[in-house]
Amino acid sequence: MNREIGEMLAQARDAAKKTQKDIAVAMSGNQTRISRLEAGEGAIDDALLYLAAIGTEEAEKLATMLQFNWRNLLTPSLRHPDIEPLMEIETALDRLRTFLADGEVPKVLAGQAELFLSRLDDVGRFLFELSHEIVYVGEIGAGKTTAACRQAGLVIDSQSASDLKGLLLDTGGGRTTLCDVRVETGDRYALTVDPVPDEEVYKLVSEVCRGIREKVVGETATGQADFKPSEEVERAVRNMAQLPRPKAARKGIPAAPDPGVELSNQYADLEEFTAEFASRLSLWRRSRRVIEFDGSDPREGRQWLKNTFTAINNGRHEEFTLPTKITVTVPFPLVPDQQLSVTLVDTRGVDGTAIRSDIIGHMKNQRAITLLCSKWGSAPDPTSQDLLQHVRETDSDPTLFARTAIVALARPGDAMSMRHDSGEAAEDVEEGYDIKQGQIETALQKIGLMGVKAFVYDAGQDDPQLLTDFVLDRIAAVRRTQIDAGKATISAIDKMFENLEQQQALAALELVNNDLVRFAERHERLITPPRPAHERLISAVRSLHARTVWAATTRAGEFWNFNVFQRVGDGAAAVAKVRSRKVLDGLIEVIASRIADPELESTHGFLAELLENANQWEADFVDASRHHAIAVYKAALSGDQILWDACEDPYGRGQGNYREHVANLLQSWFEEHDDLREKLDRRIARAWLKTFIRPLRQAAGQAEVAEL
Repeated sequence: MNREIGEMLAQARDAAKKTQKDIAVAMSGNQTRISRLEAGEGAIDDALLYLAAIGTEEAEKLATMLQFNWRNLLTPSLRHPDIEPLMEIETALDRLRTFLADGEVPKVLAGQAELFLSRLDDVGRFLFELSHEIVYVGEIGAGKTTAACRQAGLVIDSQSASDLKGLLLDTGGGRTTLCDVRVETGDRYALTVDPVPDEEVYKLVSEVCRGIREKVVGETATGQADFKPSEEVERAVRNMAQLPRPKAARKGIPAAPDPGVELSNQYADLEEFTAEFASRLSLWRRSRRVIEFDGSDPREGRQWLKNTFTAINNGRHEEFTLPTKITVTVPFPLVPDQQLSVTLVDTRGVDGTAIRSDIIGHMKNQRAITLLCSKWGSAPDPTSQDLLQHVRETDSDPTLFARTAIVALARPGDAMSMRHDSGEAAEDVEEGYDIKQGQIETALQKIGLMGVKAFVYDAGQDDPQLLTDFVLDRIAAVRRTQIDAGKATISAIDKMFENLEQQQALAALELVNNDLVRFAERHERLITPPRPAHERLISAVRSLHARTVWAATTRAGEFWNFNVFQRVGDGAAAVAKVRSRKVLDGLIEVIASRIADPELESTHGFLAELLENANQWEADFVDASRHHAIAVYKAALSGDQILWDACEDPYGRGQGNYREHVANLLQSWFEEHDDLREKLDRRIARAWLKTFIRPLRQAAGQAEVAEL
């Protein structure tokens, strides 16, 4: 017994409209005993007698749950929203493991049973966990942080939040969010900072100082802009050094002097100026990582959180260094559904490209719903479309786009400005929203992404619950997909046991298994010749902003907005997807032809499950190829300082096309290291056997397949 069981006993009694005295009489006991049971004290046997005394269908259902034996999955809460599907999965897993433990399992069924076991285990583990993430992604100035705050109740006063002034996270007209912000539910208001390494802070300082110096000596505007870090980073670093940028000049009021320029004028040498600037940061004193609110008043706690977060985000808190991630803890749920544990992630604004390792990592998280936020007029904006197309080409997760949505963020008047193709104006806001949503869906269809949902939202005027409901519906859809997959597998298991004693069915399965084995033998080696993994990297170098490319070269290839190794990995993944897709298409044809054969009806459930697993095998192969490419190239490439110095050297000197210079150097480097490409090819060949061919053969009843 525990408190949860006691509460559920009392709820079952209330639902039956019975009193504690009624139950005590039925159990031939006293009311004190009933009170103890409802407090969670006592034995399960007594709880079962209590439920029998209630005698309702609900009580009988609860009794079944109390007696259920969890041997394969972790024991869920009795209030778990998916407890019934989990009980069905647990029963099927137990049945399968008992079957496989029998030393007389027919060889023709062993692989099939193992396939079902693995798939059900994955579904059960996914459903057991109730944690999910809502990830906001968007261009600078799109309004994603504002939307996130409104949706999650991150406001000082919900009654006046529509003015968008009392938001707990730092918001503005763009370039405000300094780093990724993770908001989760906890016991109190608190902030935890993951720091930028000191070495990187000093590198940023040198870039800020170089930008200031360019301004002082009066060089070209291009030179001034290209050496500086992003505006939000410069703002924070300057504030940490107590050298804030002056307010812009206003009509009739001259601009105040820039303290950074004034400091620069005191030093003839750039290095001396940089050293003085860096010393003013006092990084050795900025060692604090966690800060909590000590009070008890909720409104004061929210105001404290807003003020403290803004100070850290702007480099104005003397105890904290520059953050690379801020985790915000609040003592309230971020969605009203108490059964789920939902975390919110506000990513750093998209600056030039959304094809970043952090954003793609969030999209690949099977428990995350990614909201690609766009300004109203451009939704879905080009960066979102580029990101979606990139992911489609470099990933094989069949559920990824079901976890992704486009959100058009409206401002007052946007909806009423919409017109139908006929030229007629929208009659009301709802009709304007419908027109915009239709435009988004049409744009997505043009690039072949019909599975991505769209939503429109005005953070200032719309009820935040509308956006929350949309997100919860997306989470529910993801979980329903898993439940449906579990039910399909259980149905296939039932069919397998039906076939166990039928010789004709076993013969049909053996025929199908032989087909699968022959298919695996024909495709042990991928015939399509691989393209170089670095092609996407070279293309990115030629298209990204020169300053972004330069920043990556000064960091041996790893910059937050452009990670060379991520691009190499994605390149290998894209090639792997093209190569494996041809094999998978062939397997789909084989399976389709067998499903069309009525004489093989007994194998159709197995074949359908096999196809679902084959999609996952392909996704595993693509991910393995990405991993191996990074592992093979990273050590050699990141450690070649001569290369990176050569890439960095001509930047800002006006010596032709800088990006083309870097692209050519990198292209030559990869060509000179052809041994690494051969090493990668060997690893990918082994990964193909391990992630696709071996599980296919095992499903067909073959135990092992030789390594390359």
